[in-house]
Amino acid sequence: MGGPWRERGFDVSSLRPPRPQRGRAPEVMARPAQQDSLGRVVLAFIAAVVMSFGLMLSLLHGGW
Repeated sequence: MGGPWRERGFDVSSLRPPRPQRGRAPEVMARPAQQDSLGRVVLAFIAAVVMSFGLMLSLLHGGW
């Protein structure tokens, strides 16, 4: 890269992840807990939408 990036000392190689060492199998990483909590929030939102739709239908069926 050139221009202001070079003047400020920007180093692309410092942003790259390190290469895996040869002879070692890649390690399996566990999912972060944030993804689990995000999935629960999404499921709770979908459940709330379905329940509100069902409540609306039951009230309309009842003659409100």
